[in-house]
Amino acid sequence: MRADGARSGPDGPVGLFGEGVPRALVFALGGMPLDVKAPPLSDSVDGPRSAIVDTVAEPFLDPFATRFLHRFAAGAFDDFATLIFARDDVAALAAYQYALELRRLGHLPDRGPRLYLWNLLHTDSAPAAAFNATELDRLTRHLSEALGTALDAGRLSDAVAAETRRVNALRGLPVGGPDAFVARNAGRWIAPDAHVALLSDLAQQPGPKIALVGTACDIPVLHDLCAGQGQVIADLQDYGRVAVQPDSGDRLGDIALDPLSPRAAPPGRYTQALHAGIQGADLVIASVDANDDSFGWELPGLRAAAKAQGARFLDLGFRPFRPDAAWQDRARARISEALS
Repeated sequence: MRADGARSGPDGPVGLFGEGVPRALVFALGGMPLDVKAPPLSDSVDGPRSAIVDTVAEPFLDPFATRFLHRFAAGAFDDFATLIFARDDVAALAAYQYALELRRLGHLPDRGPRLYLWNLLHTDSAPAAAFNATELDRLTRHLSEALGTALDAGRLSDAVAAETRRVNALRGLPVGGPDAFVARNAGRWIAPDAHVALLSDLAQQPGPKIALVGTACDIPVLHDLCAGQGQVIADLQDYGRVAVQPDSGDRLGDIALDPLSPRAAPPGRYTQALHAGIQGADLVIASVDANDDSFGWELPGLRAAAKAQGARFLDLGFRPFRPDAAWQDRARARISEALS
């Protein structure tokens, strides 16, 4: 189920672009949080097209941002109460800035959802905690206005408990395998308890242990490529791991201290978390999209860390947004060779 197709239930749809937005807070205020970064799987590779977006979207833009802008211009989110963009996400920041500017310049009508940038500092200093508390208050006020509701402590507590049940259930799933990938990510468009009710037991894949690293991949293509060749024990890409669940009370501690946030501070925390995440792997597979301007800097260190633990390292290079059969065949052969 994808964001453009999710409209069931009484709650107002609230679009989330990027990781780290407190979903429980959205639920507590009467919203239904829906991922809008991942394009609908029912779309063609490019989905809807907008002439004005084609004019202003430079080729170096992250493909998630470009495809969002085309959907935004086509009115895919017109009945959303608001769209929340995570400052930590490179694609989200670009999508927010371009969408805002297209409206400001009058290229797109000022209708549809509000646009909001969610900014959080990912360190544990007292000034950062004070800043984050202010940002949480701002987000709460914005959601209250957009949804026409007031925050109730009891409803927030219930929402946090529901998200806790969800994450506990997801942690019982195997990391690897296409089915586990789909089951894990379905929660981006389904309420917690409904999601938990749909989860079923899945078997871990046999074979050598594989860790996946790289830029965001919203489809199970890499898990498909590894199926039958080994077991994915770690997927450290966005959409690969279980998203950190927020403490939606006063502290936002879990989100702020997530070491795999791209803006974790000091930056070494992010690198250390990546190196810890590949521990135990026999093969580390890296792939990034052609517009990556950050994760590639981690690859030399990851290669050295893999070698130090006796693991092989395979860099698949640039991964197309929707890899075709030829790319997948080449990648599958390279994985097979690396494991032989």
